Amino acid sequence: MALLQHKNDLSKNLKVKAAHLVSRDDIVPKTQSVTFTRNLRVDNHITNQVAALLDLGIADNTKALISDLVQTRISHLTPEDQNRLQKIINSLEMKDFYTVQSKNNRRSNK
Repeated sequence: MALLQHKNDLSKNLKVKAAHLVSRDDIVPKTQSVTFTRNLRVDNHITNQVAALLDLGIADNTKALISDLVQTRISHLTPEDQNRLQKIINSLEMKDFYTVQSKNNRRSNK
């Protein structure tokens, strides 16, 4: 209520200037990358296709093959969709980072 009770004769030309500016990076730390193993669930047909591509020597391992396939698909997206995709990926990466941080904090508090 105190904010609403003010004198009506305040100067409209009064300029307020912040003494210190704070950026988002000062409050929220930049997300660091975390990497951990995660499984993808696919049916046996996709598993067989991946195994066959590996047998042909398309890639050295499953991770490299899937990464290459994903990057190829991303390169065919429109710039707008690539931008949207990058924002979604950044959000998911941030979620992973904070999940790992939270787990580490719980372990250290035990």
